Amino acid sequence: MEKGTLYKFFDGKASREEKETVRIWLESSPENEQELFREREFFDAMILSGGTKVFGAGKKSRTVLFEAIKVAAVFAITVTCGIYFHKSQISKIGKSMNTITVPAGQRANLTLPDGTNVWLNARSEMRYPAAFTGNKREITLDGEAYFEVAHDKHAPFIVNSKQIKTCVLGTKFNVRAREEENRVVTTLLQGLVRVDSPRTEENGYLLKPGQTLNVNTDTYQAELIEYNQPTDVLLWINGKLMFKQHSLLEITNVMEKLYDIKFVYEDDALKTERFTGEFLTDSTPDEILNVLMHTNHFDYKKNGRVIRLIKKK
Repeated sequence: MEKGTLYKFFDGKASREEKETVRIWLESSPENEQELFREREFFDAMILSGGTKVFGAGKKSRTVLFEAIKVAAVFAITVTCGIYFHKSQISKIGKSMNTITVPAGQRANLTLPDGTNVWLNARSEMRYPAAFTGNKREITLDGEAYFEVAHDKHAPFIVNSKQIKTCVLGTKFNVRAREEENRVVTTLLQGLVRVDSPRTEENGYLLKPGQTLNVNTDTYQAELIEYNQPTDVLLWINGKLMFKQHSLLEITNVMEKLYDIKFVYEDDALKTERFTGEFLTDSTPDEILNVLMHTNHFDYKKNGRVIRLIKKK
């Protein structure tokens, strides 16, 4: 089997005739099934390295252009590739799921099989199919990600987070859906998106560029916010943190993800106190806390990776 045909099949770009060719070849021998799995793993590695351009895809030659995955620091990204496949149901290859998990303090940039560009923030996890098939492109997100979606009018791109669906055809937007937060926050920078929840049924919320929708995942009540500078939500991509009247609890939640540390409050009243400031992500926790503590009345003590926040009398 020509490697180029297999890669087109994995990429969801094979014609009906090429899909039939793959099916017949696959069912002809167990060895072909093993070869398909090997090539599937190889193709997944190309996707996660940032590029899938193949040169010399003949049977004896496969020279591949690799692009380094863009990560803020040199850390391994945990990638779990699973293939759920049966020879008699070849369409299931399109349901094979990849999981990419970004550790604390890191961020990653990758290109999905349809050409969509994704940035993943620290402590974020995304599941996506090895090949997009059918009339929609669906991924699942736990954490924060920025998407530049490749346009396809026949297959909407859908981000699933906590029963909230963000649907687009081709656009630029940011989604934050942390496991420990009771909300999904979608900010649109370009194009048009629709955000659906169990409460909206068939009619979702339509966002315009510069708008942010904050959906409470307990009540599914939504708040629409207008931003003068919506690109501020993307500062994390460039290694910056900006807080504008954020509560201390919101700030420490961000710091826990960034530095893999744990905050303990001795006085819950501190959680609601608000701060404004801008920092670099390569600042240390002490550098950030030392700035914040001088603008308000609290102190802190460290014990390993646990930081206790203490309200001054």
